[in-house]
Amino acid sequence: MNIGFGGGELFVLAILAIIIVGPKDLPKMMRTVGRLVGQARNMAKDFQRSFDEMGRESELEDLRKEINALKEANPVADVRKELRDMERDLRSPAEVKADKIKAAADLAADEASANSIAPPRPEAEQPDKKIKTGAPEDE
Repeated sequence: MNIGFGGGELFVLAILAIIIVGPKDLPKMMRTVGRLVGQARNMAKDFQRSFDEMGRESELEDLRKEINALKEANPVADVRKELRDMERDLRSPAEVKADKIKAAADLAADEASANSIAPPRPEAEQPDKKIKTGAPEDE
């Protein structure tokens, strides 16, 4: 990290610090300055990390949106729908009418069977020959 001071400028600052602060308190002041510089660097790193994290979160959110869009798109269903539409367009109007009539007839038959009681049973057929049991009526 270059803060823009050259060697001569640093030498002048060191001499001024010795003159102003004095040689006795100079080590204490340098420790304090070192701590402040360390805290400033840590704050800068935290700031940088927070921006990096926000960037990653926004990228993840964009990826989630794309994934959800792909899930909702469902290209197979779209292709099936288009094929059904094309088939319907290609069929003749007579076939379409016949299908509609058949569907209506099936619906009516379903409703009629749901609303009616069971159909009557056919009568049992009488045998052509009478069975002889030995009773006086049989003769």
